[in-house]
Amino acid sequence: MVSSLLASTNARVRILDADEGVILNRETGAEPDGPIQRFPVVAERQVLGWVEGGRVAAGIASALSYASSREMDKRALSQETLERYRELSLIYDLAQSIGETLEVAAVARIALAEAARLPGGGRSFLLLDSGDGSLATPGGLAAGSVDSVRPGVGVIGRIADGEPEIVNAVSADPRVAEAERALGAVIAAPLRVRGRRVGVIGAAAPAGHEYRAADLKVLTAIAALAGPAIEQARAHEAALRTTAD
Repeated sequence: MVSSLLASTNARVRILDADEGVILNRETGAEPDGPIQRFPVVAERQVLGWVEGGRVAAGIASALSYASSREMDKRALSQETLERYRELSLIYDLAQSIGETLEVAAVARIALAEAARLPGGGRSFLLLDSGDGSLATPGGLAAGSVDSVRPGVGVIGRIADGEPEIVNAVSADPRVAEAERALGAVIAAPLRVRGRRVGVIGAAAPAGHEYRAADLKVLTAIAALAGPAIEQARAHEAALRTTAD
């Protein structure tokens, strides 16, 4: 595109990147019709480079800015499409796996395994209402990065009673409980059945990692499927115990 633009002019211009590295230096052509000026190439409010030269350089900088913005739009759309595909693929696979079992621990392990796949290398956790007012790791399941919380207490306890959330600096959050201060970044979503909280699922990554909105969408999808499945499994296990008695 730059070659086409320059072919239609006889101007001397120089194109630099944001670090002042020369990308193109056209030394031939007519002398500038005025003082040498510098025009920024801008996309998404970010300066990507510069075009130096006479008045023609301003037009080249504008054309490059437009082309860069369109390229960023295309990349953002491609990323969004990939993330949507990731969500749909996860929902399909998770629904199929959960539907194959009626054991609470097995359903929880499947949900935990999916949560553990979130970027950041964090350890996942799943806590359920334990009957004594706390949220704790259910029996038959190894403890995750968090073993128990009180509803409404601390970052995770508040999320359990609220909405899915990302907290990328747990220790700096005013809601933090003492036991949570060792956690870096946390992503969590409540498990609900017909509007009633039954637990919370999430993951905790080392300090320095930042979870993204796309990660929260994935975790929310996991929670939406896991909550009813766990409740159904609980009812099934309770029915089996009643029959055995």
